[in-house]
Amino acid sequence: MTKTNKLPAKRGVISNYQLFFIFLVSRAVVALTFYQAILIGGVSPDSLISSFIALFLNLLLCVPSFLCVKYSKNPLQTKLGRALYLLYFVFYASINISRYAFFACDKTLHSQSPLLFIIVMAAAASYASYLGIEALGRFSVLCAVTSIGVLIIIIFLNFKNFRPINFMPFFDNSQKDILLNSLIFSSNSIEGALYLKLSDRCSEKSAKPLFFGIIASYAAIALMILFCVGVLGKAAKLFSFPIYTLFQLTAFKSFSRLDIIYSAFGFFALFSKCSLLIYCAKEVLPGVKNGAKPVLLTALCTLFSLLIYRRFYSEIANGA
Repeated sequence: MTKTNKLPAKRGVISNYQLFFIFLVSRAVVALTFYQAILIGGVSPDSLISSFIALFLNLLLCVPSFLCVKYSKNPLQTKLGRALYLLYFVFYASINISRYAFFACDKTLHSQSPLLFIIVMAAAASYASYLGIEALGRFSVLCAVTSIGVLIIIIFLNFKNFRPINFMPFFDNSQKDILLNSLIFSSNSIEGALYLKLSDRCSEKSAKPLFFGIIASYAAIALMILFCVGVLGKAAKLFSFPIYTLFQLTAFKSFSRLDIIYSAFGFFALFSKCSLLIYCAKEVLPGVKNGAKPVLLTALCTLFSLLIYRRFYSEIANGA
């Protein structure tokens, strides 16, 4: 009887496909809480052009991170780099928490105070980050696969409502406005920073998951914009969250108001993204015991989220 020796599995390591889905969720979740008032002219057919330009900009922004990792010049290897990226990760986690708090208060909580939501979200994301990158990688795959499945179902159910005439005229905005909208689409681009931290957690070469994850996420965003315009037409500009409205109008036989699915999966995807950001912040946080890091990061995220909410969203939520 022969005895086979198995190599022990590596701890704290994720696969290529898990890293791909992490970047896919990281970018695509922005569209789930997309507030169209920040766009010049709102959602229009030429928003598709803006999204493709934004894809190109996003890929360019990731090139420096790719080169830093390739030539072993990672800024996270320096004390100053770790301090700056600690603030960066916490700040962007807070931006996403405050954005979803605004969406939740506007659409589901009916203008209630976002304080409890922000505290719970920050605490839950900090706890999830403590579970490690393996758990976060598996959860990101789950979020991405289920979200893609829901998106395919919504598109299938809206084929009968799609009207090509809604794309006429195609150009609603000037060339300058199209370019400015592409800058707005490419904002909140954190993939380069995530790559600096997660590249050494990948069991294989990590460049392809980075770039293909971004391309796939923009394809999903373009698909959502395509059906928002094709189904809602000019009326898309009348709604604060047009993608959410598309889900509200979707029905299948006796099932209507599928926006609850949108809200649920949007929350899970956002939770995954924020947990990953806080995990990266935890990993670069110096001089603090591991047990105290979740408490400190929860406090920082709660504070930053409330400040961002009060500065950018409170007046809109109160109807000012």
